Amino acid sequence: MQLHAAPPRPANPYPEEWTDLRCFEYLSALSLIRPVSNLIDRLGDDGDYILQHDFDCAVTIDGDRRVLTAPRGLVTDLTSVPPIFRLVVGRVGPWLEAAIIHDYLYVAWALIEGHGVRPRDRLFADRVMLLAMEAAAVRPWRRYVIYWGVRLFGGRAYRRAPRETAFADLGDSRLETPMVVPAAPVQSGTLSIPDPPNG
Repeated sequence: MQLHAAPPRPANPYPEEWTDLRCFEYLSALSLIRPVSNLIDRLGDDGDYILQHDFDCAVTIDGDRRVLTAPRGLVTDLTSVPPIFRLVVGRVGPWLEAAIIHDYLYVAWALIEGHGVRPRDRLFADRVMLLAMEAAAVRPWRRYVIYWGVRLFGGRAYRRAPRETAFADLGDSRLETPMVVPAAPVQSGTLSIPDPPNG
């Protein structure tokens, strides 16, 4: 598996100007993989995973709904947590999807020709993550611990976005097939437990 600098369709996820963000929505399921080569070669950090399919969400920016897409192949270390916060926030939890979008927004600037580091874009990424955690019903105290963790300690990670290793070429057509988990039918009232089979 090879790492490379950009997804097939690089796009600019950052608004030029914004003052108000609200109404975050998750639009697609999160599908992460860890290819065999990662296990054998220990590619990058031992905890790296790869986004198997585009991961879509939407946020309303100054009254206009905008879709944000973390592209297939994005390399992620899940939730990057400074050591001081690891007692209350693990690498996975209901905040994981927010962390994946945040990872993309922290590296996307480096993929856009001539874009460069912009503090406003970093603030946008952090605020989107905060809204995404709220949409995922992360408890307020925990989402603010995560938010202030990235605000206080995330500047270096943002400025040093790993451009050359941000994406992986999955190189396996079998990984292009979406993994669909059917939703359980919603029922109200009593719980029905089937009888055990005879025999």
